[in-house]
Amino acid sequence: MAVELSESERTQLGQVVTDIFNSWGVKDELQIVLLGLPEKTKPRQLTRFRHGQQPLPQEDELLDRAKHILGIQQSLDIMFPLNKNMPNFWLHNRNRSLKGIPLTIMLETGLIGMGRVWRTLDCTQNWED
Repeated sequence: MAVELSESERTQLGQVVTDIFNSWGVKDELQIVLLGLPEKTKPRQLTRFRHGQQPLPQEDELLDRAKHILGIQQSLDIMFPLNKNMPNFWLHNRNRSLKGIPLTIMLETGLIGMGRVWRTLDCTQNWED
C-alpha cells in the first residue's frame, strides 16, 4: 500500500474497521489476528481504536488488511443490500467457490486469504489496469 495516512484518517479507519468486525460477530482476539497486530496485543487496544482514542499504527500491512476489510464489507453490502444479517452469515459459513469458510480462510492465511475472499465477492478485483 505504502500510503501515508494522517492520524485522523487512521483514527477514523480504526473505528470503521472495528465496527465492521463487530457487525461480523468477530471476537476481539480474532480481530487482532485479522488486523495483523502483534500476538501480545490486548483486546483493550481494540477498544481504543473503536472509540477513536488512538489511531491505527502507520504500518503498511496493517493498513492493507484494513483496506481489504473495507472492500469485503462494501462487496457484501452490494451483494446483500436488503439483508444486513447476510454478511455475518456469509462469512461464517462454508462457501463453495472458496472451498471453505471465508472467515477461517482470512484468519489462517492472512492478507492472501483476505484477497481471495475479496476477489470472490468482487470480480473487479481481478481486472488489470
